[in-house]
Amino acid sequence: MAIRLIVMDLDGTLLTSEKTVSDYSKSVLKRAMAKGVAVTVATGRMLLSANYFGRIIEANAPIISCNGALVQALDAKEPLFLRAFSPETVTELLTFARQSGWYAQWYIGDDIYAEDFRPEYFTAYRTVQGFSVHEVGENFAPYTEGVAQVVVRDLAGGVGEIAACIRSRFAGRVEPQQSKGYTLDLTPMGVSKATGVEAILRWAGIQASEVMACGDSDNDLSMLRMAGTSVVTANGQEEAKALASYLAPSCDEDGVAKAIEELVL
Repeated sequence: MAIRLIVMDLDGTLLTSEKTVSDYSKSVLKRAMAKGVAVTVATGRMLLSANYFGRIIEANAPIISCNGALVQALDAKEPLFLRAFSPETVTELLTFARQSGWYAQWYIGDDIYAEDFRPEYFTAYRTVQGFSVHEVGENFAPYTEGVAQVVVRDLAGGVGEIAACIRSRFAGRVEPQQSKGYTLDLTPMGVSKATGVEAILRWAGIQASEVMACGDSDNDLSMLRMAGTSVVTANGQEEAKALASYLAPSCDEDGVAKAIEELVL
């Protein structure tokens, strides 16, 4: 069956290790869209950051951000899909993070909030224009409505232990995702990138068998499983590679663009 929707993870997949999109990749994506294919990104990043790269590639389908908790078309006023935490869960989660000595940030729409801004935790955002953090100090109560994702960061690499702790403390309410490096994404239970892709399928009238999903990491597994075509870059995690119907070159070798040339164009 022909591919009608291409969904791409950003970090480690579409983006190079320098957090940019190559001119070659941009040209290939434009050719795919000119052929009538819907193209978008699915990322754990906040909406503002996801939209920034969505505009760079001129995405013609709604953007999936916050690991599938928020799906919204470029420049749209309202989301196509949003599954937010209850304010009570956000309050409890942020309080627990502070008591545990973890650095936390959280997303509402295209805004990002934190008790204070620590540049060392935001190196992945260095190429995003217009990025800023709302520093709210200890009074985070007014900023708990409509939170699509909470992110806990630990430069010591202890996110695996933090994920286990969150699963135990917030069972049935919080879904830990992407526990690698120093970042742990927390979404409402049942949310994944596949959830976001499903929202686009309903919007566009496309079948899962007509989707090409491109990823590299543990938070991509759900959409790699559901897609008719699953592309994983050479730098990807082994668990992701095991789901690949197409193993592509690395993100620094335009792996996604080369896969699209071969499988779509």
